Amino acid sequence: MGTASERAIRIAEEITRRTSCDHYRLVLNEERQPDVKDSKIGGLPYWPADKEYPCDNQGRPMLFVMQVNCAEAGLNAPLPQQGMLQWFISTNPDNMYGCKGNYDEEGEGFTIVYHDTIGKSAAPVEMPSHETVDDMLTPVKREVAIDFVAEETAMGVNDGLFNDLFFEIVKEITGVEHTGKMWYEYLDNDDCLYFEQNLGMKQPRHQMLGYPVYSQDEARRDIHRHDTLLFQLDSQFSSVDRKALVMWGDMGSGFIFINHDDLANLDFSHCYYCWDCG
Repeated sequence: MGTASERAIRIAEEITRRTSCDHYRLVLNEERQPDVKDSKIGGLPYWPADKEYPCDNQGRPMLFVMQVNCAEAGLNAPLPQQGMLQWFISTNPDNMYGCKGNYDEEGEGFTIVYHDTIGKSAAPVEMPSHETVDDMLTPVKREVAIDFVAEETAMGVNDGLFNDLFFEIVKEITGVEHTGKMWYEYLDNDDCLYFEQNLGMKQPRHQMLGYPVYSQDEARRDIHRHDTLLFQLDSQFSSVDRKALVMWGDMGSGFIFINHDDLANLDFSHCYYCWDCG
């Protein structure tokens, strides 16, 4: 394998400088058994006894994907600092993990629920479980606790805004404007490999905030409206028995996006849900 050119390293460093931001890396912890009020994927969600459990647009009780106990996770703004944030999807067999196609911006096959306080909990009377739902209808295969690591990240190569930023920096450095090209057409193979290995997160890519890392291309239909990554949940196998903990299609990822102002106002009614795989 060759080495990256000085030009490529300079461009990558400038992209990192301009796009570095705080985010939370989510670590699936198989050594700790979560309870109903812990941050986790799968299992039984926290649910207030006096609140109606979410159903999809056909009246089916939704399947719990994950939840975040915001205070225990130690989240900072624009994320909520208290309460419980949850992700549910439809078990409609005509959809794929709650999506018609690979995305849902209408909120018909998914919902994000925010409880501003955490009180007493009661198991919903009707709630599909991962043990009873067809394995093909749920990406989450078992209950696992979540730990949180606050760190910095930068934009990766398949973010929808990466190409424009790349050539903006190229123009500033070289004085030459390139139009109608993709970033990888400007670089040789060694430089492309350097970009792919040194920008953005590596697997597993469970995170809140930061930049999405897709298996394929940018998945948002309106990248400016849904400009903030609320959740990314990646496929991952157990380190104990090598069976799947999470599986989106063929080793893919699921995403929830939100508008930054909506998130600051704790308004989760206009999120965008999508997933992709290789």
